[in-house]
Amino acid sequence: MSEDHGRQGSDGEVVSLEHEWERRNWTRWLHCSEQELRHAVESVGPDPDNVRRFLRQAR
Repeated sequence: MSEDHGRQGSDGEVVSLEHEWERRNWTRWLHCSEQELRHAVESVGPDPDNVRRFLRQAR
């Protein structure tokens, strides 16, 4: 059985910065730069809802 280690957590999803394609997808979905994404994940962790809130407040 294969596992996708980039998707975990209560809803099965976390923001992963491990692979270039994951960073690219998250920056598209969240409408932010890679630098903004990295800063958000470092600040609030990999939970997508927290990252979205952080990015919204930063704008």
